[in-house]
Amino acid sequence: MSTKTKKKYLWSNKHTWYIVAMMAVCSLFYYLPTIGGALGLASLEISLGNFHDFAGIDFLGLIFFAPVVYVAYVFGVIPSILTAFAAMFILLPNAILYDAYPNALFKPTAFVIILSAVGAVVAMLQKSELEHRLRMKEMKCLYDIGNATRENVSIEEFIDKVVNFVPQAMQYSDETSVRIIFRNQEYTSPDFQKTSSKITENLVVGDEEPGFIEIYSIRDNPYLKKRNHLTKTLAERIGGALRQMELEISLRNYYQQLETDVEDRTKDLEDVQEKLIRSERLAAVGELASGVGHELRNPLNVIRNCAYLLNMSLSEKGDEEALNTLEVLDKQIDAANKIVTDLMDFTRIKPPSLHRTDLNTLVKESLSYVTVPEKINIKSKLNGNSYKVNVDPEQIGRVFTNIVTNACQSMNGKGQLDIETVAEDSFARVSFKDTGCGIAEENIDKIFEPLFTTKPKGIGLGLAISKRLVEQNGGKIAVVSKVGKGTTFSIDLPLVIRRET
Repeated sequence: MSTKTKKKYLWSNKHTWYIVAMMAVCSLFYYLPTIGGALGLASLEISLGNFHDFAGIDFLGLIFFAPVVYVAYVFGVIPSILTAFAAMFILLPNAILYDAYPNALFKPTAFVIILSAVGAVVAMLQKSELEHRLRMKEMKCLYDIGNATRENVSIEEFIDKVVNFVPQAMQYSDETSVRIIFRNQEYTSPDFQKTSSKITENLVVGDEEPGFIEIYSIRDNPYLKKRNHLTKTLAERIGGALRQMELEISLRNYYQQLETDVEDRTKDLEDVQEKLIRSERLAAVGELASGVGHELRNPLNVIRNCAYLLNMSLSEKGDEEALNTLEVLDKQIDAANKIVTDLMDFTRIKPPSLHRTDLNTLVKESLSYVTVPEKINIKSKLNGNSYKVNVDPEQIGRVFTNIVTNACQSMNGKGQLDIETVAEDSFARVSFKDTGCGIAEENIDKIFEPLFTTKPKGIGLGLAISKRLVEQNGGKIAVVSKVGKGTTFSIDLPLVIRRET
């Protein structure tokens, strides 16, 4: 701090004006007998004048202990001695007027020595107390830094706290600013300002120096240099805390990554296990189909032929009850034949023969193959644009037919089926939304598995076959359902030409 700045700081300090006021009051009181005599107040002059030399002691001069002690407490030893000398010059005129030589010089000199000694003692006591308070503030700052380390906060939050702690450890905290640079990030204390007076210490974290701490003060550099030991201690403590936090964060990230890897491996194992179970199930279906399919189809054909001959014979006799029985028999033969067909188809699905196919036309043709109950309303919202898809029309037609059939069965002969086609990105989507009984949430992921069914009739191959047909045609099938509300099947198929006009 320059001399000009020191003077400006001194006269702007409130304590300076307090001391000037105290010296003025003490001087006025000291010369009050003389002032009283000048004003003709003899009683005042006599009564107070006696205290100038009471038992050889100038008791009125003792009031100057007040400003000297105050200066010693606030500014230290040297200013208190200077104040004592100022008091001596104030006492000197009175001593010259009323005391004979050599007492005129001896009393003020002795008095200033006593005042200086008292001021020095007070200043040293104050300095000792100040140093003690500073040590306590430094210890509290180091404790707060350690406590912040244990609070499990982020590095950014930790450094933000530190730049608030450090100024509190300095003697003139309101005149101190702190800045920490760590890994190219800047953190500053509130109301931060740079000054010409600063000290800097590097932060050592492990084997590297990723930043530094700077402490600025509006006071001169010698003041900061006295606090250099504290700055080094703070830098070491902060560096150690940052090292500890980085290790904890690294360890925490490692644990999280390990947990993620374990979850991924567990999921992979579950997927492999699921595929293995499905493969075993498919193998069982294949063996069942190859061993039973041909054996059942021939007896079913014989039964159908016999039923046909009986029907022709009984129709001539007009036996209605027998004819109805034969009709039921024929339907059951169809159901049994479909089961055999599903078994055979599931194990010998042919590769698709891809063709450029009009999607709306394919939906309409598929609907024509399904017998829809009278109380089920089918509402088709087929986009007016002709979507061309690259699929095997026979295989995808089977998928549409199967889904419509399932929808009619889920509605128990009464409800509404909405069919809609739209184009999204490189796919054309067909959605079938029914108002049937819906699918339980726990069964959503199972409905495409072979041999899974909730129907009293059927063996659970229809949707499994449909999924395989859609996927081998380059598409995707998805389902959304809510029990009691209905089910929506969505099928995405690859577009050849998204839109024709």
